[in-house]
Amino acid sequence: MGNSGRRPVTGDNTPMLKMKELADATGVAKSTILLYVNKGLLPLPVKTSPNMAYYDPLCIDRIAFIRKVQSTHRLPLAAIKGLLKEMDKGRDVTPLLELQSTVFGSSTGKMDARAFTGASGLTKQQLQELCGLGLIMPLEQDLFDEQDLELARQLKSCMDRGMVPEDLSFYPKFAKKIVEAEISLREAYTRGLGFRENAALTLELTRMARGLRAYVIDRTLQKELIGFKGLKKNIKEK
Repeated sequence: MGNSGRRPVTGDNTPMLKMKELADATGVAKSTILLYVNKGLLPLPVKTSPNMAYYDPLCIDRIAFIRKVQSTHRLPLAAIKGLLKEMDKGRDVTPLLELQSTVFGSSTGKMDARAFTGASGLTKQQLQELCGLGLIMPLEQDLFDEQDLELARQLKSCMDRGMVPEDLSFYPKFAKKIVEAEISLREAYTRGLGFRENAALTLELTRMARGLRAYVIDRTLQKELIGFKGLKKNIKEK
């Protein structure tokens, strides 16, 4: 790859890029490029000295893909990393992109913990407790989206009425069991399928599972309530 006195080249003898050159070519800040490298979305640079690193020119197209997917599908970086891994294998990620979009939705903004507590009304301690119990689960560490915020406000309202968060810990516990069973079911039905067929069936199973979860739980609740004579079983009739 060269030494400290020469610019390194790629396997096909294409000169590699300095950080400033890569930033200028992509319009992306140095801090963002370093974040992509740290998250494993870009290959590690070639360091020719402690203060000099060179990047593969392929990073230009890779960064363009990351930015496009972020703007059009609003996927978290962890999901984009999975797409890039499949692209590196030479696969068409179109069906997988549709699957990722279905799973992660279209969150329109991210906020840090300070902004999140301000918007939700939760204290820092309450937020830490809810995250620790798995009742609020940001997709990216310390970055919260609108879905997190909507639930946080509902939890805050109930907590103000005396609800103890620990009493809700059965939700993440049973959710984990349900998801593990769903994954096992998917693997059973997709075993032996090619990449595109696997992604297509996984997408259909994911859509079905998402609807089935809400339907079964809501119907179960409705049937329970039908049998009540009041708001609670232990309310005394007057």
